[in-house]
Amino acid sequence: FVPPMVARQTADGKGRGIFATRNITKGSMTYGGKDNYAFFSTGEAFRRFLGALPDGEACDVIMWAWTQRVPVGRDFETLIAVLLDSNSLQNDAPRNGRKGQQVANTGCPAGKECAWFDEYALIDIREGDEFLCDYDDFFDADLWEEFGL
Repeated sequence: FVPPMVARQTADGKGRGIFATRNITKGSMTYGGKDNYAFFSTGEAFRRFLGALPDGEACDVIMWAWTQRVPVGRDFETLIAVLLDSNSLQNDAPRNGRKGQQVANTGCPAGKECAWFDEYALIDIREGDEFLCDYDDFFDADLWEEFGL
């Protein structure tokens, strides 16, 4: 699966983002799988990984890493996740925004059983539209404390 996206600067001053390279219909997959992720189950493992990187890259990883509870059988595991491809540049927007506000256009549709990190078009996305997801769907800032970070 090749995600239909390209990374570039946003026009609204957010910085970098990812944009559709073709029209995408609602319900189509926009990103799939976990092959390009790094996962850490301890704060020490994450610190060792950061220590092996040049300072600039380590800062980028810190900026884009997040904590998340992921399903493992009938239970959940708390992990630090880092996406290591251009989808890491996907910016945040709420699923239900106010009038005139950008809203998430990728994620797991309501009622769909999605695998880890699979994303689908929540609405029709036009070529050139920025991909946006709702970080609240997966990120839990309070979990950093569990890693001593």
